[in-house]
Amino acid sequence: MKKRMIAVNKNCRNKKAGWILLELNFLFMILILVSGIYCNVTHLIFNNCKKILADIEIARSARYTENVLTRELSFNSSSVRVSKDLNNRDQIICRKTSKNVRAFWYLSNFVLYRKTVKDSAMGTNPFSNPEIQVTNWHVFVLGEKKLGIIMTLRHKETGLMRNKSFTILLSNSSVTS
Repeated sequence: MKKRMIAVNKNCRNKKAGWILLELNFLFMILILVSGIYCNVTHLIFNNCKKILADIEIARSARYTENVLTRELSFNSSSVRVSKDLNNRDQIICRKTSKNVRAFWYLSNFVLYRKTVKDSAMGTNPFSNPEIQVTNWHVFVLGEKKLGIIMTLRHKETGLMRNKSFTILLSNSSVTS
């Protein structure tokens, strides 16, 4: 038994020291490397999430604008005219089916506006979402009963830009020059 203890002590003395410290250093390096990769991936996911939400907001704003313009111009107007305002920007002027009511659609300071004039009363409403800027607005005539509209929408926070184009078929009215 005593010889066996002496042999164990000799083996312990002959073993090289420092292996545990080296193993711990490798463990910490791997832990730091995995933590860095995890932080980088989560940062990318959160940045992409903002862009995806901005893209959804732009699509929602464009769809809302298209639906309201289609309803206004196609069903509630007796005549539609495309013209330029004083700043040489496109605008849509429509005479509503109601008596003495006109509606103007125009772009000013990256906001799409709708101005309604009834007799002598006038009201102007910002039409686009405050988080979305309309940077470009072109209206062109495609035919006697067709209008084409191209809009460029920009999300303020992320700077994401999307072009939206759509055609409006006029049911109750026609385009006049």
